[in-house]
Amino acid sequence: MSSLLFTWKKWIQLGLEEDAVAFDWTVKAVQSLTRSAPRNQMNLNQTQTAHLISKGQGVWVGNDGLRAVELLSAEMDSPIKILPAVKDGDPVTPGQKIASWSGDPETLLIFERTLINLTAYTSGIATQTAALLNEIDSVPLKNKPRLVPTRKTLPGYRDLALASVYAVGAKPHRYNLSGGVLLKENHIATAGGVLAAVNAAKKTAPHLLKVEVEVTNLTALKDAIHAKAEVIMLDNFSPKQIHEAIRLKPTEGVCFEVSGGIHLGNIRDYCIEGVDVISVGSLTHSVKALDLSLLFNG
Repeated sequence: MSSLLFTWKKWIQLGLEEDAVAFDWTVKAVQSLTRSAPRNQMNLNQTQTAHLISKGQGVWVGNDGLRAVELLSAEMDSPIKILPAVKDGDPVTPGQKIASWSGDPETLLIFERTLINLTAYTSGIATQTAALLNEIDSVPLKNKPRLVPTRKTLPGYRDLALASVYAVGAKPHRYNLSGGVLLKENHIATAGGVLAAVNAAKKTAPHLLKVEVEVTNLTALKDAIHAKAEVIMLDNFSPKQIHEAIRLKPTEGVCFEVSGGIHLGNIRDYCIEGVDVISVGSLTHSVKALDLSLLFNG
């Protein structure tokens, strides 16, 4: 069982609570027609089949969500059977079937919107990530930089967001504040400079954690190198400035990360030999959802 199932179940349950599914008057209206039909026209074991369809071009991530719907519907004593037609990380095209659902129509309708909302979000992240990775792969480099997101995620959704990035081949940054030391400009100002901040971090943090320093100019970069920071983030450096910075990079022991204003239209400019990591906040904070629809067979 995937550990993400717990997260998917939590958010789907929250979606059902927000939708107040017990008082879905639209479904109740349809039910009343079925229940008022003559007994010889009623299907007491009614099962409906529906297909989850992509209405856009993108990359699908959400099979754990489909599995969570199966588990939750079984707990409601109205099990839905779902057969995925694609794997997480697979490309999808308009009109393509992603999964087939079968079960009681009321139960299908209960889960429809919540599941679509969540998988449209995760698939949107995967779609954008895949597009950026394709741009990186198209640049002829001996050592291609690693693509990572940032902590710019909505509270509670980080597991889903990072799993969507990882599903298509990108890698996570630090998961949370305890996952690494990242000294940004306010930390450095508070500490009284790069050297003081790095020394304090190395004395305080667990020995397994690396110390990263954010720099905004070449002077600060030299200070970070002198302080023996293990990772240096070149924040909002232009490609020209990055080339200048790489000339100062030690031959070993330092990872260079570039960040700030990087997107699909310019990421190729930042694929420079010597850049180890490219971090892009928009991977998770401003994605376009994949357009999805659940359609009954009729």
